[in-house]
Amino acid sequence: MINFDLDLDYLRTFQAVAELGSMHRAAEVRHMTQPAVTRQMAILSREVGATLFRRFGRGVMLTEAGEALLKESRLVFRTVEEGLRRVREVEERERLTLSLGSSNYVAATGLVIPVRAFRKAHPEVRFDFVCGSSEAMTERVREGSLDLAVVTLPGRSEGLRRIRLWTDTFVAAIPAEFPLARQERVALGDLAAGPLLLPPFGSTTRLLIDRVLRRRELRPSRVIEFDTLEAIAAGVAMTLGTAILPIRLLAPTSPHASLISSRPIEGFDESRDLGILMRRGRPPDPREAALISFLERELGERQLALPSP
Repeated sequence: MINFDLDLDYLRTFQAVAELGSMHRAAEVRHMTQPAVTRQMAILSREVGATLFRRFGRGVMLTEAGEALLKESRLVFRTVEEGLRRVREVEERERLTLSLGSSNYVAATGLVIPVRAFRKAHPEVRFDFVCGSSEAMTERVREGSLDLAVVTLPGRSEGLRRIRLWTDTFVAAIPAEFPLARQERVALGDLAAGPLLLPPFGSTTRLLIDRVLRRRELRPSRVIEFDTLEAIAAGVAMTLGTAILPIRLLAPTSPHASLISSRPIEGFDESRDLGILMRRGRPPDPREAALISFLERELGERQLALPSP
């Protein structure tokens, strides 16, 4: 039985001897000395357990066992070459794969146009997309499972590079039939007096809102938490309560625009930056740079006007 630790180089030498019919000529082709070729063939014959060559004039010719080994060795190298080709294909696919993360909010309000444009311009790139909370997407970029993410930019971003795209300002979101919707401006205390729909405790936006409420020494009479800002907007449309939401989520083209009134909030001066996160110290490759350009062109510093009362 052949020793599977045997160097494939011996089979290359064997093929050269078999095809050229000469140890000397095989040594020249293989850039080896003739004694080295003879030694390799003796070792190979011993490992196979059969005589592979017999003398023929000044050269050699294959025995029946040698003919069988030549056929099998060609199969071996075809298998190896096919395996290496598949490995290279996998590597090529990985190089052409771009993984993008996004917060639910950004996915719903800003990514459709730039991602469609990017995919049309770069059909060769496999596009992996995942969305969730900004906090979860930030951690995935930090750990390297995402190439980049478009999220609410965190206050602390050690090890991450930030590219700000736009700044969100906030407005009161009020069911259109609520009396508050008839006011041109809304006091923060009025929002706190009724059911207030808020994002999860600990999220970046919740921290921002809670900071303003503490500064104004206000405590909501009742808080209803929703996982996403989009769900909060739907809750307002259902008349479950009021909310404090980014202005772009309540644009005239939003699903619940006719059911929700947007009003400025007196004394609410907080905002949040949204943009691209990627790991620091790793320059973007060409496909990432192209996507960043699409995002900057479509989303950079885009501002929305507050709908008229």
